[in-house]
Amino acid sequence: MFVNYHCLSMNCIIAPLNGCGGIYLGNLNAAKDAQLLSQYNIGAVLQVLDQSIPVTNAQKLWIMAEDSEDFPLHKYFEQGIKFIENQTKKTNVLVHCYAGISRSAAILAAYLMQKYNWTINQALIHLQSKRKIVSPNPGFMLQLQDFQTKLNHQKKESNLSEPNIKIESKNQQCDIQNPQRMSTPLLKTSRLDEFNNKLDQFRNQLRIKQMAF
Repeated sequence: MFVNYHCLSMNCIIAPLNGCGGIYLGNLNAAKDAQLLSQYNIGAVLQVLDQSIPVTNAQKLWIMAEDSEDFPLHKYFEQGIKFIENQTKKTNVLVHCYAGISRSAAILAAYLMQKYNWTINQALIHLQSKRKIVSPNPGFMLQLQDFQTKLNHQKKESNLSEPNIKIESKNQQCDIQNPQRMSTPLLKTSRLDEFNNKLDQFRNQLRIKQMAF
């Protein structure tokens, strides 16, 4: 059966799996359709619009955003990512703007980049494979590139600090598994002193016997 992706009010981007909620990307009609939200068990809606629209029986976060190249959508990336991450722990989530093409797609692309360590291209290819009309405006694309640079920088810093943590942890583990490790030099010194003491006692006894003869 032929499916016209351009006519769908929403598409599944990440399917529900193992108790984690799925993520859907859609338009204004999807958010206003209470029957559709109920049918797909969508209990949370991330709204990326220039005005707030009421939704039925769902937790909603409204991000006031215009579909303009100059709008600083990057300021809301983290807020949107946290909302999606928290809500998918308990329900399915719909992310939408007016058409489900630019604003909401950019927020969802940022989520995929951070969540799965994807590049911009990987995130957009996945989004467009699920919803073919996805196309963030050029301004949002530049902001996503900056976000990718930020994520790469954070990853490099994490990689630089990770070896030191592992080495310290390994040393601590060795000490726990081998409690005699730290005390070994002391044991060796103690045994040597004991031997020297016995040797001195033997010499003294020998001198006493020699003097007796």
